[in-house]
Parts: sequence; C-alpha cells; structure tokens
Amino acid sequence: TMLIILDISSHWCQMYSTTSLKQHHKSAEGNKGRFFLVRWYYQSYPFFGYCCVGAEFTYVAMYLQSRANASSGYEIVKTLCEYFLMLSVPACATKQVVNVSQLCSSCYAVAANDAALKNKR
Repeated sequence: TMLIILDISSHWCQMYSTTSLKQHHKSAEGNKGRFFLVRWYYQSYPFFGYCCVGAEFTYVAMYLQSRANASSGYEIVKTLCEYFLMLSVPACATKQVVNVSQLCSSCYAVAANDAALKNKR
C-alpha cells in the first residue's frame, strides 16, 4: 500500500510542479534541473516501460504467490511467481528510487517557484 501511495503522490507532485511552470510533466523542458534519474526515466521509454511494467508484475506476482501459499497443490503457480519476481523486483525497486527522487525534486521545484514568485513581488 505504501508503494502505491508513493507512486501516486510522486506522480501528482511531478504533474503539479510542471504544470505550474506551464510544461508537460514528461517533457525535457519540464524536467530541466530535476534529478538525473527522473530526467532519464521520462526520456528513455524502454527504461520507463521496464520500471512501470516491472512494478505492476511484482504486485501481481506477490498477490498470486500469497494466494498459492495459502492453498496446497499450486506448486507450478508458486514456481512461476518466483521466476516473475526475479525479473520484476529489480524493476520495482528501481521505480521506487525514481518515485522518491521524483517526489523530492518536484517538491523542491514547487518551493523554488513559489519563492521566486514571492521575491518578485
């Protein structure tokens, strides 16, 4: 649950910080000055896809594995989930690092923009 909250909140802050600058949240202009991992995440679609799909597969595989562990006779499901998790957990972990970086850099951008507007008055 916490990872999903982190994902939603970091994406919301990213969108808010870039739209307040009248930029798209995935554009190079909107991500200028952001943490390098956030810029790379939005510029490299294969990396973006690997992280997003890997995170979702991790959640699904963990759910299936928990259901299979609660019942007997689902050894093939348990084995398949273990293989999926070996491939998807690194992507999910990377996405969480990106989410934290995105949250921090977008909050910093909002604060910097607010300070600039206040100092302009």
